[in-house]
Amino acid sequence: MYEIKRTVYYSHIGADRQMRRSAMVDFMQDCCTLSRANDPVIGALMQKGRLLFVAYRQLDLYRLPEYLEELTVRTYLFESRRVYGRRCTELIGQNGEICARSYLVSTLVNGETFKPALMTPEEDKAIELLPAPEDYELTDRRIALPDGEPKRFEPFVTLHCQTDTNAHINNARYFDIVDELLPAGTRVSRVRCEYRSSVMPGDKLYPLLWERDGVYTAELLTEDGTPAAILEVS
Repeated sequence: MYEIKRTVYYSHIGADRQMRRSAMVDFMQDCCTLSRANDPVIGALMQKGRLLFVAYRQLDLYRLPEYLEELTVRTYLFESRRVYGRRCTELIGQNGEICARSYLVSTLVNGETFKPALMTPEEDKAIELLPAPEDYELTDRRIALPDGEPKRFEPFVTLHCQTDTNAHINNARYFDIVDELLPAGTRVSRVRCEYRSSVMPGDKLYPLLWERDGVYTAELLTEDGTPAAILEVS
């Protein structure tokens, strides 16, 4: 288990003075990044040029933290399979209750080729794992597209300010993107995001949106029609 303390400041909130969903993911991502760097096995792999790419994130929201609220962010791995891992990260409010939870699937890749990179059985065995959360529904990492014709939005160009150290659009920014597609005032308790392919700054994305019984499914396509990401909001 690894944890950090964070405070919700002005740059993390929206017009309602509550924390943006993407900022919550940013806090979780900061905790995960520090956890990996301080892990004796994963940290050593990072030093050797290995990277961890997010393949899937499930974000469950119970309460949006407010301006100046002090939070605890904690994360732990509960499964490692040499080339991919699964972890849980929690955002805990100042009164001790869980505000949000994230279930994450990440893949280990070679930092030069971006191809999957297996760790050795010895490395995999040495990774500290905690039990999987029993009271938390872990959804399928594949998101199915609904039937029917989607609503089509004008394409947009991704920006350099949305990138991270891997030079592609950071996974948290997709939560900002999907928020722009939802009707104003949409109440959100869960967001699932399946990352299909890396998006670089300057790439053009073509958003599609389906709505079925209050569940919104968005697909972000590249110029050649390849899915970059699929998100489900409920």
